[in-house]
Amino acid sequence: MAKVTQVFDPLDAALVRTEDEEWIQSGEGNEFKVLRISKETGAWSALIRAKKGQVNPPHTHLGAADFYVISGGFDYRGGSAREGDWVYEPAGAVHEATSHPVDTIYLANVYGPVGFHDAEGNIAQVLDWRMIQLMVDEAKKKRTKARSRRRTTTAKKATSRTKRKAA
Repeated sequence: MAKVTQVFDPLDAALVRTEDEEWIQSGEGNEFKVLRISKETGAWSALIRAKKGQVNPPHTHLGAADFYVISGGFDYRGGSAREGDWVYEPAGAVHEATSHPVDTIYLANVYGPVGFHDAEGNIAQVLDWRMIQLMVDEAKKKRTKARSRRRTTTAKKATSRTKRKAA
C-alpha cells in the first residue's frame, strides 16, 4: 500500500480570531481586516466594513472575486446585495460606483488584482496582494509605535509618582 504524504505546508493553514484583529483604514474609506494573503496565487481574503453612504469608485475585477454580506448591504451593477447574500464576480467584471445604503460588513475573497478607474474609465490604480500586504505592514508599524508611546508615557507617570512620594 502506498504511503500518503502531505503535499501542502500545514503552517500555511490559518485560524484568524477576527475579534483580535484591528480594522485597517483603506484609501477608499472602507476598513478591512485581512484574513489571508496568498503570495503564490495573488488571492486575499478580508472582512470589509463600509459606513452608510460609502461609495467605492468604479473598478474592474482583473481576477474573480466573491463576497458574502454579513450585515448591511451594497448596491452595484448586478443589483442589491443584502445580509445573507453571496455575490460572485468573474474576472473582467466592470463596475460603476458601488454604494452602501447602510453600515455594511462583508467577507471578500479576491482571486486577483482590482483595477480602479480614472475619470476617463481607464485603469489608473491596481490593488493587488502586494498593496494589501503594504497596508497591513504599515498598520502594524503604527500600532507598534502607539503601544511604545503608551508604555513610555505610563513609565514616565509612574516615575513621576515615585519621585513625588519620595519628596
